[in-house]
Amino acid sequence: MQKNNHNSEYELSHHYQNGNDEALGKLYVYYYQSLVMIAYKYTTDTERSRDMVGAVFEKLLQLNSQKRQQIILHPQKGIYPFLVIIIKNKCLDGIKTNKLQEQIKKHLVTLISFTSTNAASIRFESEAIKHLLNNLPNREKEIIELHLQGYKNKEIAIQLNISYNTVRNTLHTAKQRIKKLWQLFM
Repeated sequence: MQKNNHNSEYELSHHYQNGNDEALGKLYVYYYQSLVMIAYKYTTDTERSRDMVGAVFEKLLQLNSQKRQQIILHPQKGIYPFLVIIIKNKCLDGIKTNKLQEQIKKHLVTLISFTSTNAASIRFESEAIKHLLNNLPNREKEIIELHLQGYKNKEIAIQLNISYNTVRNTLHTAKQRIKKLWQLFM
């Protein structure tokens, strides 16, 4: 793309809105580095930033024509301001998710490592943890157990031969289930 031809960004964005997936591919190439840098400001993790940008474009590619038409384009920059907002929101969501993951992990580790002389208390805690984990679907249980052992999402993905996004999404879902179950116990 030529730097002085701002209409080309808008035109590509408009073509994408009208169902041209190739136009989105060109926008991806054009904006990729810039969006990764924006994500990096929040994540300070290059790989994670790249994954986020890729995931955003994958979702855009899957949008139907009606949803594409709802995206408001900037008169010169086309879809770029929209992409910046999505990336920032995705990063902020990631930060919130990480904080929640850390809290849940601390609670579970505390429960697991808690020592008590009261046999009833020990039995209750042990059963509570087993119940929390056993009420998860097998895949979620498998992923959360690896996560609690200290494996990173990318390592879990490689070990289980699944995508990084699947691990991330499954962990999020599992933690939401655990949180709901936790409220039943406590």
